[in-house]
Amino acid sequence: RHARYMFQELWTPVDKKPEELTGVHKFMANPYVATIITVVIGIILGMTGYSIIWPLFGAANQLLAALALLAVCAWLGNAGRNNKMFFVPMAFMLLATLTSLAITFYQKVTTIMTSGIALAPVLQAILAVLLFVLAIVLAVKGVKTIVATAKKQKASSAE
Repeated sequence: RHARYMFQELWTPVDKKPEELTGVHKFMANPYVATIITVVIGIILGMTGYSIIWPLFGAANQLLAALALLAVCAWLGNAGRNNKMFFVPMAFMLLATLTSLAITFYQKVTTIMTSGIALAPVLQAILAVLLFVLAIVLAVKGVKTIVATAKKQKASSAE
């Protein structure tokens, strides 16, 4: 169900409601079409491609946990509440996950160099790099938000 919702949102522009869609957007955002497409993709991955993405599932899952801690930390900071208890677990989760992704990338590149180009290692290396870069971007934005909020609160309490 969640995959269907995300698929429908992918085809729904931000400035439009689902009722206002036309053409391909309307067709692809249709609940039945979106359900069929996501179920078929799930079946294909389940029967053939799970081995391609499975090695990165753990890292992606832990990365999600680290980014959730970052989001909660930023949200609490914006709300003016104490968020310091999230710094250490967030940093640990982020460092552990990024290290895992870097090791995975290194292993996949080594596999590609020794065994030649194969679909699974290439896709895993690409996904590892994408997860790594996106995590860094989100972490930098989150830390900037936390620091800016702390500065605002410090300035307002000094007045």
